[in-house]
Amino acid sequence: MIKKSFQVNDSSNTRLDIYLSSLLKNQSRNKIKSYIKNSSVYVNGESKKPSYLLQNGDKIDISIETEKRKSNILNPENIDLNVLYEDQNIIAIDKPSGIVMHPGVKNESATLANGLVYHFESLSNVNGLERQGIVHRLDAETSGIVLIAKTNESHKWLAEQFKNRTIKKVYYAITWGKWRFKSGKIEGNMIRKKSEPTCFELTSTGEGKYSKSTFRVLRQYSNFACVEFEPYTGRTHQIRVHSSSFSNPIFGDNKYGGGLKKSNEYSNKFRRISSKIISRFKRHALHATSIEFELMNLNGKRLKLNSPIPDELIELEKRLSFNEN
Repeated sequence: MIKKSFQVNDSSNTRLDIYLSSLLKNQSRNKIKSYIKNSSVYVNGESKKPSYLLQNGDKIDISIETEKRKSNILNPENIDLNVLYEDQNIIAIDKPSGIVMHPGVKNESATLANGLVYHFESLSNVNGLERQGIVHRLDAETSGIVLIAKTNESHKWLAEQFKNRTIKKVYYAITWGKWRFKSGKIEGNMIRKKSEPTCFELTSTGEGKYSKSTFRVLRQYSNFACVEFEPYTGRTHQIRVHSSSFSNPIFGDNKYGGGLKKSNEYSNKFRRISSKIISRFKRHALHATSIEFELMNLNGKRLKLNSPIPDELIELEKRLSFNEN
């Protein structure tokens, strides 16, 4: 609550809303009008219209209920982090599925960023205090390797490599159906879906941003496959969109057609088994298995880090293969 009182001395015949705009610099004129109309402003003890013309000697009393502002400083939380590599410049974390990268509208705590500020004293702040150290992102359900910057210099160093596409990333996925080719590339411009703005799709128009991935089928089964992807670009949901565009969405990916509805396309036996597995499988089957990049201040020396396939994905392949037709 903000309470203020003003005595008008040299603003005769000035509109009330204009007068208050000159005093309350951090409030818009529309906001001030709403305060006046909602009886949060009184002149000589009476409620007035925004157009009221002030007279010298008028007394203005303001009583404004302010919204509580959220702090932009992360709350440190003791979250277990699997550190694959650390030096004076960067950290590599093996992120589990289910953890969000940084606070958002529906995820204000228990994020990777909250854990980072608890465990590490030095983190970059290039992307703001709520995203300290965060250079790139993985979806909440995607597991695997993420790189974290300790300093602003190392943040820019990594960001430049992402921009120039010199960082090599490999992903592992379990996808629906049979692939037409054992290997190949998927490319095209990606845009947001008009029907669902949180989803993306490939477009044949010139809109959107260019995206490209290569793929290699590691193991092909009757109803599903284990596939390796290498993204050349780094668009949001890129691998999920690319895989779905070939009618081979990632298993468990409800957003891009890999959920329960997809199981209806298969035989009764596999449909029953896959539907049961999906209902229990609380993620999509995508994992960032490796990343290769240039270390800072080491004359071009590159480092490749690997993350083992999570047990739940290994078990998923076993269960699905056991129930093939």
